[in-house]
Amino acid sequence: MPQMTRPGGLTFTRFRVWQVVVPARADILSAPESRGPLYRDSLAWPDMPIHLVEGETSAGFTAVGECDRGTSRATVEATLRDLLGRNLLAMAPATVWMEGTSPVGLPMSYPAWSWESAGGRSYLLLESLWYDAVGKAAGLPAHQLLGGAVRKAVATDFWVNRPGSETLRALIREAVDRGLRGMKMKSNFQGDTARALLSLAGDLPENFRFTIDPMYAWRSLRESARRLEALARLPCEIQIEDPFPWQVAEDWRQARSISPLTIICHPRREEIFRFALQEELAHAYNLGTGSLVGFLHMARVAEFFHKDCWQGSSLELGVLQHLRLHAAACARNCVLASDLQSEWVREHTLVTPRMAYRDGAALVPEEPGLGVALDHDAVAYYARDYFEVTVE
Repeated sequence: MPQMTRPGGLTFTRFRVWQVVVPARADILSAPESRGPLYRDSLAWPDMPIHLVEGETSAGFTAVGECDRGTSRATVEATLRDLLGRNLLAMAPATVWMEGTSPVGLPMSYPAWSWESAGGRSYLLLESLWYDAVGKAAGLPAHQLLGGAVRKAVATDFWVNRPGSETLRALIREAVDRGLRGMKMKSNFQGDTARALLSLAGDLPENFRFTIDPMYAWRSLRESARRLEALARLPCEIQIEDPFPWQVAEDWRQARSISPLTIICHPRREEIFRFALQEELAHAYNLGTGSLVGFLHMARVAEFFHKDCWQGSSLELGVLQHLRLHAAACARNCVLASDLQSEWVREHTLVTPRMAYRDGAALVPEEPGLGVALDHDAVAYYARDYFEVTVE
């Protein structure tokens, strides 16, 4: 375990960076052909490269970081050069890049957080490296730096894309065998996964939960009412995430009245979150964001309205999955199953130890920092490129 860092500070002195591509399982990713770029992209995201980083510190230990998928090498290098030599104990990720003016130079009512003003840098990479390094230096798990965990395990559901009925049947069986209590899935504008689920009505497990996410594609309640009513009659819990465009508030409110469905909103921007709360669009919220601190801010606001939430993700690799796990453990109202599924969605998450699960929940690490290291053999297998960032 790293020793407590001396008062002189803690800096990064060198970064090693791997660009990797880790495929997703074909059965989980499967989907019928559909029109439009949204559905084509739903099959392509595992092919987007991810950068994993190992940073050497002035204290002699290493910390790990990860970018969101598709981040460019130039953005990675800019982020790491910004971090080289900075005293990590004299900064905080949320404020280190804070700006007081808008992108066009106008004054703002409140300064923009670092994740809002990264300017060609990766906030997720900064955040993951900082929480791992400072946690290790202090001998504390990351969740203690976030205010402290309120739970030792975070509920997690299985995830699938848009499989056909027989593939879906097999994946439901796998989820149950893994001890999970729910499954999340996407849907096209015609409700393909809803139809697949309804075709299996007689074989669905008891006390199981299904979340269907059309990503706003079900245009209106008028076109979807019979589908929603049929889903409500299934002998299991049904959650519908983002059924309609968020602007059609009345359709959302009427959908909420179809009992016992649970309507979920995933507000991708703060103004949508404000609108959703004001207009009472949803029973609960998916608060997946590009920032740990931002997630905790939004979860606290949702709590004021007596709304539960879960921590969303982009099905990243193991570093960011563990970062999100620490945050989900700290939000009191994060009681719905979070998106910590990369362990079985992707071929590997490239960290060690792998995320541990028990009774349908991911176990929160108690080791310093994020509680993981890079699995170098696995990283080498999936690596497409390697480079270093050092003091010039």
